[in-house]
Amino acid sequence: MGIDSKPDWLRVGTVVGTFGLHGELKVMPETDFPERFAHTAAVYLGTANARYAVRAARQARGQVILALEGVDTVEAAERLRGAALCVPASEAVELGADQFYLHDVIGLRAQRPDGTPLGTITDVYTGPGNDLFVVRDARTGREVLVPAVKEMIKRVDPRAGVVEMEPVAGLFDDDFEVAE
Repeated sequence: MGIDSKPDWLRVGTVVGTFGLHGELKVMPETDFPERFAHTAAVYLGTANARYAVRAARQARGQVILALEGVDTVEAAERLRGAALCVPASEAVELGADQFYLHDVIGLRAQRPDGTPLGTITDVYTGPGNDLFVVRDARTGREVLVPAVKEMIKRVDPRAGVVEMEPVAGLFDDDFEVAE
């Protein structure tokens, strides 16, 4: 699944079940900052982004147990199973100097460290092993999937509008030949 470009909302989790008898939710966090739930005043659920005030949150075994205002029974909690939990993009956790959000790379120029243009990043696919940057090749217009790993991605600078990468031979080189 790709990442929306410059979203108004950030998905931070998914309701995967209920916990206990008083309407608590089991949430699978989709954020590098699961502790954020304990400091978030409200979350927004489902496609309508219905607002729910957060009463309490705690981490447990890779999940977050979340208590929301107005969700006081198992039945009410069960109705929320599968719902996406979002927060406004304006509430994104502040990142360090060398960090970036995946949606921030969409639209950036992809180039080699020497400045040779490769294309434009049009999407990001997240996966269990690593993320993939989708680069629309500047010469051919085809989409190239570049693994977002340190060996290939040398620098990401959203402010400068550039991602420097050193892709393996053959990804962008049409004349690449395999040595026998």
